[in-house]
Order: sequence, then C-alpha cells, then structure tokens
Amino acid sequence: MLGTYHLTALFDILNKIHFVYEPQKLWEFVLEQGCKVLQSEAGTFFELSEDEQQLRVKAAYGITFERLGQVPFRVGTGISGWVAQYHQPALVNDVRQDNRFNRQADVVTGFHTKSILCIPVFSIKRAYGVLEIINRKNGQFGPQDQEFMTLLGRQAAVAYQNLQLITEVSQTKILMESLLENLSGGLIAMDSAGAITVLNPAAAHLLELVGEGVVGKMVGDVLKGIPWFVETLQKTLASKETVSRQETTLTVAGQSQRLGYTTILIRDHQKQVLGSGIIFQKLTK
Repeated sequence: MLGTYHLTALFDILNKIHFVYEPQKLWEFVLEQGCKVLQSEAGTFFELSEDEQQLRVKAAYGITFERLGQVPFRVGTGISGWVAQYHQPALVNDVRQDNRFNRQADVVTGFHTKSILCIPVFSIKRAYGVLEIINRKNGQFGPQDQEFMTLLGRQAAVAYQNLQLITEVSQTKILMESLLENLSGGLIAMDSAGAITVLNPAAAHLLELVGEGVVGKMVGDVLKGIPWFVETLQKTLASKETVSRQETTLTVAGQSQRLGYTTILIRDHQKQVLGSGIIFQKLTK
C-alpha cells in the first residue's frame, strides 16, 4: 500500500498527465516525474514493436538518447526484455547479482547501472512497452516504489490510448472532409431532429445554395424552396427504407433539372439510425 509521499506525488502527476497531448512528450513527462519522485538518476521508455519481438528506445531521461538508441533491445533479453516478455515488474537493487542484466547498454552509453526498477506498460487491448527507472540515489528501490511506478504506468497507458484515439478520429475527420469536398455528386444529410449535418460543396453548387453556415440549421428552412428534398429525407428517416439509382425532375432557381439520386440511412456502430441522406447528381446539361 502506498504511503503519503507516493500517493501525493501520484495524484499530482495524474492531475497533469491528461493535459499532455503528444505521445513523445507524454513518455518524457512520465519518465521525468518518475525519476524525480523516486530520486533516480535516469529512466527509459521502451516501445514494443508491432510483432512484439523488439524494444525501441522511445524516450530517455538522464541518459544519452542517441547512444542508447544504438543498442539493440529484444524481448526476452535483458531485464527490460524479461519484463516485456512476461508482463511482470522487476525490482533489481544490484544488477551484478542478476543474470538477466544486459551490460551492452552501459558499454555503449558509458552509463554505470547499479539498480533497476522496470514495469510493463499495457492496457486491456495491448502492451505498449516498458518503463525503466535506474539508480535510486538514496537507498534502494522498495515495494512502494514498484507499486507507484506500476500505477503510473497504467495511467500512462490510458493516456496514450486516448491520444491514439484522438489521432484516429482527427485523421478520419480530415479524410471525410476531403472526400466531401472532392465528391462530384451532391450529398445532403440530416439528423433525427431534422437539422442538417452535411451539405457538401457539390450539393450547394447544384442547388444554387450558400453551403457555408448551414450545418446545424433545420433542413426545412435551408431547403424550403426545394421541398422534394425535405420530404424525401423525412420519408427515408421515418420508413427506414432506402432507394438507389432513382430519377426525379425538380425546378431549381426557375429551371427544370433532371437528377439521379440514392437515399441513405446514417447509422452508428451499433446500427442505430441517426439520420438520413441523399446522394444526387445532375443528369441534364
């Protein structure tokens, strides 16, 4: 069980960790805080490769990153490799007495490792790597130090996973915006309340509408001059039935236009209907 010192330090770090928005800075922050709290000389975060065979130096504190990166670290080799393989922490207060210790890192970096506290970093979904804290300045690493780093590692994994989700969502949003911008056909979509969620540039051009600033407005207000769109969107949403490759003739800005169209339902990942949409294009010149 953690004492007052470790608990206070952990709460202080957790209040800050979720305000770090870049993966590299996240691991640097965790290492710096871990070393300061445990009064240690250095620390390293090793990222696990996708095939879970290699460990790559992702961040370092108190030790030369460039030189350390020249050392090959493998799962199953060295103390960090053992932790990565078995997903168990390792507390070694005298590395000379532990045959798992890999001296190659010290040879390359010129660093003199005496003691190591190493913990796995993983979430429910996957293992991310290991955190290694080196050389406690005052005394030896103890069980409370190990528990502190274990809890910090778990929270770091959660924060890292959240950063990955944010990146994925951002990339997906950029991709969707690019697709909508370059889609030759028009696309209009509304939510279950009847508010417009999508009206791409092609739709605005084909229907001679002002496309900017319409998202969030009621479809009946934006398309009141072309009631067929409003009726079709509402009918699709109410019936939960779609059609494809249909044609209709509409009057747009005083001119008759022949349109080909397909209706769609907007669903979430649980298949719940969130709204309806129409994809269309002009058939007449």
